[in-house]
Amino acid sequence: MRLRLNPLNIIFVLLIFSFGNAEKKLHIVESVQLPEQLKALRLKPDRISWSLRNSFLLLDSYNSELLLLKNSGEVKFSSGLGIRNNMYGELIWAGISPIGIQVIDRLENKVMILDLNLNFMHNISINHSLYPEMAQIDPWGKLFMYSNTYNGIFILENNNISNEPFIDFSKEFYSNYCIKDFAISSDGEIALLGCNGKFNQFSQNGLKKRSIPIDIRNPSFLISIRDDWFVFNADGECLSISSHEKISVPKISSPILDIATINRSIAILTKEQILVLNVR
Repeated sequence: MRLRLNPLNIIFVLLIFSFGNAEKKLHIVESVQLPEQLKALRLKPDRISWSLRNSFLLLDSYNSELLLLKNSGEVKFSSGLGIRNNMYGELIWAGISPIGIQVIDRLENKVMILDLNLNFMHNISINHSLYPEMAQIDPWGKLFMYSNTYNGIFILENNNISNEPFIDFSKEFYSNYCIKDFAISSDGEIALLGCNGKFNQFSQNGLKKRSIPIDIRNPSFLISIRDDWFVFNADGECLSISSHEKISVPKISSPILDIATINRSIAILTKEQILVLNVR
């Protein structure tokens, strides 16, 4: 019997896995200017995610517009999303997954599934009125969503939302605990960046492993790359969690809006450009 493989699953695994031993140096390998046509359309992307073939998914959360910036410079817009299509939700996250591109609409409390060309396929309703503010996807395609309403992180898997939070902030911290960002490592561990400036790491099973203070000004972004976690602020200052080494991103001209990772590369989004850095 011939084994049939879903190409989306193959692509997703290739995007997730290729991690080695990290040294704590960041090197700019590419600078991509945002196309002028975005300015003409008054679009200001503030979220970024890697797509296929060194392309990027860019999300303008204010205008609820999702676009694909190809490595050729071509811009492709999603169909059926955004103010251009009279869609007035509140898109907070978009990312590639084994079932296509997932886009979360916080206001409508749903996950929209698009194909790799950004064509709409179907919706998945989010139960419990989570109204998620943040989301990340793990190496196996499970979608983790942070809900301020329910003070925790929930999992969406096989179109079903967990009844209980995977991480209950009221139990692990206190009621109304606030986070600025969270990330998932290549081995499925989760880390939170608290508004109190602390890094909190959890196992694949949701058990708390450690909590340490972050020694940089106004930490705002948390990423996992290779065998380390990195915390950034909007000015480009960076802290390696494993070595406690401080690193500054060179040639950053305006505040960081968002950060995405793939393999050993980091993509930093500012209002003018995307900086691609390698970790060596």
